[in-house]
Amino acid sequence: MKKLTKPIKPTLLLLGGLAIGIMAFQFGPSNPANYEPILMHRSDMEASVGLQEARAIESPGKIWIYNDFIFLIEMYKGIHIIDNSNPSESKTVGFIQVDGCTEITMKDNIIYANNAVDMIGIKANQGFTDIDVVTRNRNMLPILASPEPWGDWYFYEKLPKNTVIVRWVPYQK
Repeated sequence: MKKLTKPIKPTLLLLGGLAIGIMAFQFGPSNPANYEPILMHRSDMEASVGLQEARAIESPGKIWIYNDFIFLIEMYKGIHIIDNSNPSESKTVGFIQVDGCTEITMKDNIIYANNAVDMIGIKANQGFTDIDVVTRNRNMLPILASPEPWGDWYFYEKLPKNTVIVRWVPYQK
């Protein structure tokens, strides 16, 4: 009986390995990413939650309606407060800065939002002229996901101590 298999030539192995290496370099995390994380020191992130004047909507996210108000997420930056007591004349009355904010819900007049990896509860007075952070559960949520297709592990391994990813921006080459 005659064997039909031939040994693979070393040149073919070298070319195959070279092709795989080029593809990994081009498409893998070793190549500069299309997005880069914006980091904040944990203490700065926690201290930055606050009520500000109304501002223009730039990157809208999810909407939550509660009583006569509409709460509109400004992706990764905070929450627009819109007075909708007269729907034909809705008016933006304020902005709550919450770095890393992508989700909100409400219960018993408390706004629950993600402050990057923390879940916070925010209580406002009747006219939204003052707010207080009434609860904070640290590291309750996963790190904000990278838009990159290969996942987040590449950035997490390089995350400095006591810093948090609060948003992703296009990589400036």
